[in-house]
Amino acid sequence: MGSLYYSTIKKNIDTGINECNRSSDDHPISVNCAGRLVTEFPFTTDNPQGRNDYYLLYVVRGEMDLSAGEKHTRARSGSIFLIPPRTHYTYTYSEGEPLEYLWAHFTGSYAEGLLRDCGIYPLPFFGSSKDSGTISEGFRRMFEEFERRAPLIDLRTSVYLQEIILDAADSVSRTEAHLPIETSLRYIHSSYDSPILIPELAAMENLSNSRYIALFNKYMGMPPSAYIIKLRMDAARELLQTTDMSIKRIGILVGYPDAHFFSKLFKKHVGLSPVEFREKIDC
Repeated sequence: MGSLYYSTIKKNIDTGINECNRSSDDHPISVNCAGRLVTEFPFTTDNPQGRNDYYLLYVVRGEMDLSAGEKHTRARSGSIFLIPPRTHYTYTYSEGEPLEYLWAHFTGSYAEGLLRDCGIYPLPFFGSSKDSGTISEGFRRMFEEFERRAPLIDLRTSVYLQEIILDAADSVSRTEAHLPIETSLRYIHSSYDSPILIPELAAMENLSNSRYIALFNKYMGMPPSAYIIKLRMDAARELLQTTDMSIKRIGILVGYPDAHFFSKLFKKHVGLSPVEFREKIDC
């Protein structure tokens, strides 16, 4: 019994540091490393500082206890875990059936957006898969790319990772109840380019304004107004990076028809004006 490990990141010979544990916005999705562990020997992994990247873990067989942040669970065959960067996590395998799990560490400018778009939130996320076949197959194909070391390996492995996450999102049955703000959250993501009022969102969930804001902050880690702005700024950055649209048109598309106000807000949250941000990309 042993382990299988793959990495797209070469070891830094000058410093001796393995750069697998890295955070980068150079690409939308980038797989730092991935692998498979099979063992019958008890062990404990405890990482108080967490990782710099996202950690996807999928249990094929066996059981172990896992904690991440303030969440705790007993992992079994079909369990899926998604741990965000800089989150304390620990897991322990004691005895019984041999443990086998597949894992991947990934980063990228779209990493958080991908998970939110797939409904894998809030993080850390614990769930269980109804059908393990497609997820295991996705890992197998990703491992094949590592073995082949063919051209475009970074792009290919990122595609397979996204397919794994999509399959997980399709097959997962949540271990917790649906979010009490799920209807309004879905509305925010589909209508962030339009005016959105807190009372309207609260009414969608049959909650008072204050209760809705408190629940939203609890599950999403920020008030709804801040979440909407962040969503709009993320969309604006993506459009600035990938299109030649004018600043005014981009502002309109993300919900700010006043170009001056959009530019001012963008600089406040991103640190650069839209023009400066685009110029930096072109450098």
